[in-house]
Amino acid sequence: MSGRVTTFIVKFDPKTRRGVTRSGRIYELVGDSGVDAAANYLWAVTCAQAGTSSTDVSSDYDQPAIAFHRPVAPFVAHLFYEGELGCLSATIPATGQSVEVRDPEDLAELLFASGVRQGYLRLPHFDRTENRPEFVDLVRAVEHRLNQLERGLPRDADGAQSSE
Repeated sequence: MSGRVTTFIVKFDPKTRRGVTRSGRIYELVGDSGVDAAANYLWAVTCAQAGTSSTDVSSDYDQPAIAFHRPVAPFVAHLFYEGELGCLSATIPATGQSVEVRDPEDLAELLFASGVRQGYLRLPHFDRTENRPEFVDLVRAVEHRLNQLERGLPRDADGAQSSE
């Protein structure tokens, strides 16, 4: 959902999905290519006013070989809490995976291995959750461990849990 217009692309690396333009800027392709009618209209007006033309090369860089090298984007995880059982559960809508555990650090490690990163946790039914303070503490523990994993740290590597 983020279109870009560049000067002529002079070099492209399909493994990193990065291209260098004539002006020297480096662009990285993220996600699938698409079309935005409003953006196309504005670009056509801009080109007409500047007396120039352009070529849409999106399809030149959206090949299966390139898509194969696409990095895994962070996935959103929906967290739920069964207070009576003391169980956390998570679903990852993008992959259809679900996980249920008691330990928030174990949940974080499973989510991280599935492509979920800190900041991508959602609490869709928080308003209906019993024991909200307990659930908030567990969510913070999951976020803390995800943060450690993103930084490449082992469990308990940075001391006591902070308020991050």
